[in-house]
Amino acid sequence: MTAAVLCGSLTGCSNLKELTSSSKPLVKAGATHSASPSASPSASPTAVPVVLSTRASGPLDTGTATHRLKQGNFTVQLTYWTGDNAKLYTAESLKTINVAAHIEDADSTHQVIISSFQVIQDDGTKRSVVDTDTGKFDVTPPYPYNTVVTVPAATTGATKLTLTIQVDLLVETAPKSNSYYRSTALDTLTLPLLTNGAAE
Repeated sequence: MTAAVLCGSLTGCSNLKELTSSSKPLVKAGATHSASPSASPSASPTAVPVVLSTRASGPLDTGTATHRLKQGNFTVQLTYWTGDNAKLYTAESLKTINVAAHIEDADSTHQVIISSFQVIQDDGTKRSVVDTDTGKFDVTPPYPYNTVVTVPAATTGATKLTLTIQVDLLVETAPKSNSYYRSTALDTLTLPLLTNGAAE
């Protein structure tokens, strides 16, 4: 009796049953949400290798170099120095080199004279005289000979400069004899140069 009254008080009881039985779930069982596409990482730019200018070490990298040239019973000592940074020398740069020459292992009774001082530059392509000094320069100990050599630009692309130094001397045969014999001292100074790639 109670059940009949409840059902009777609800209009459309059978329709309600049909509605609830035919309702569909908002999300189907087993359904998955599609993930939003993630942004793909952009390609990194290709790194360009940096080619550093390189060179071999040189005798003037520390600023000074000393060479001793034995000439029979005496020695010619040549000292080279520069205020430049020799590590930055290139084929195009001007180079200023100081040179000092003095006699060692000899007494002061025999006069020694420099009659000619010459510097020749060779860059592997071109060979040229860059300095010549002639005269009668007394280098009898303890007197020295000093000069400054300006080395001009070399051939583009050169990886080194070879300087040949020639010193012509007149040496007295006997004290105050005014008679001389000739002696020639030869030396080389190699200057490595910076290039765009590796120095040879």
